[in-house]
Amino acid sequence: MRSLIISLSLLLAYPAVAADVADTPPPMPAESSEDQPKADIRVIQRGDVTMTEYRINGHLYQIKVQPAVGPEYYLVDPNGRGNFVRQSGPTENIAVPRWVLFRW
Repeated sequence: MRSLIISLSLLLAYPAVAADVADTPPPMPAESSEDQPKADIRVIQRGDVTMTEYRINGHLYQIKVQPAVGPEYYLVDPNGRGNFVRQSGPTENIAVPRWVLFRW
């Protein structure tokens, strides 16, 4: 009986001992500047308004408008066609659920 228990425990422990230690993954290749899109930021001052244009590879995709009075806003080209849409922040507006749970 004892030999059966010992042999079963050795048999069950064998896969854990026989498993190879995982090799460390190869190092990541160094990022080259050729892979990254070239960003160009231009600041334009017109009267009391400061406009910051953001371009990638010469394509204008976002304009940040900072008026002297009032909050800043962004003009974003969502489709890349030159039609800019006004947003209150650099990211899209989040739709908050407005479910009615209770009414009195």
